[in-house]
Amino acid sequence: MKYESRKFIDLIQGVTSKWVNWDPPRPINVGDYGMINNETGEFDWEGNLYKTTSNISIDMTDPALCPIEQVEGDDKYIVKLWGVTTKELNISAEAWVLQYAVDVLGGVNVALKVNFQFDSRKPAAALVMYKPRYISLPNNERIIRLLKSRPDVLKGKYVVTKVISCAAYMMYMSSQMAENFSVTLKATGPVIPAVNAGGAAGFTWSAETFCGLYHEGSNLTAKYMPLYRLKKPRHKFWWLFGQRGDERIDDVINRWEDVDPPWDPLDDEGEEDEIYDAEMHGDFGVFNDGYPDNDDDL
Repeated sequence: MKYESRKFIDLIQGVTSKWVNWDPPRPINVGDYGMINNETGEFDWEGNLYKTTSNISIDMTDPALCPIEQVEGDDKYIVKLWGVTTKELNISAEAWVLQYAVDVLGGVNVALKVNFQFDSRKPAAALVMYKPRYISLPNNERIIRLLKSRPDVLKGKYVVTKVISCAAYMMYMSSQMAENFSVTLKATGPVIPAVNAGGAAGFTWSAETFCGLYHEGSNLTAKYMPLYRLKKPRHKFWWLFGQRGDERIDDVINRWEDVDPPWDPLDDEGEEDEIYDAEMHGDFGVFNDGYPDNDDDL
């Protein structure tokens, strides 16, 4: 496949409206702005909203401008396409207690195990994140004012409004029509700082029977950022007050819209599958799906 990254990103974006960072150790931060590379699907960074010099006086130390960070209850974040089923190994509290002594002495404990079954007739993908953390752009008028202060830089650009980081991640894209795939994340060494006698704790992935694209990371010294959300201000956002009558957008949320992939629909090999445009070709004997109808009515 020519552009594996673009195909994987396209599949995940289609079910989540979020974008995959193909190189998760590479930082993508809330407030970053730029464009999407049409060939690779990766984010082309151009700058950061918080580091862009404003034409008006804005107090960048204002707490209302700071990104909002939160940790939700679940230890895992799993994304999968339609046609992919999962079965997770439940790690019970009782099992953890039985493993306690082994863990402290430097043993191995299963933190997460997921079995995937790919039944789709087309390539499918899955993304697993362990210990996710969510960082988002605040949704208030101060952020809107900051954006509006630099139309010369930000107009037409995409803004990172949310980043999901994690302690370990796994990406997989099946190359077969039907496939079973199993992945396990193990915690090694002492896992509780209060009783750590100097041993090195960490994570390690192991995978069984895979034939497709496999990509993972599990380094406690790294901060992985596999998933992020891109938004762009709506066209009306940049109108000056009074432009086109008195029409205004009062709802802060409605001032943003999701970013769609800049490429045509991709085929199974990740190549753009150009949709037949009947009007462009002057051909009106088509089905409603946009492809030519070669069987003329008699």
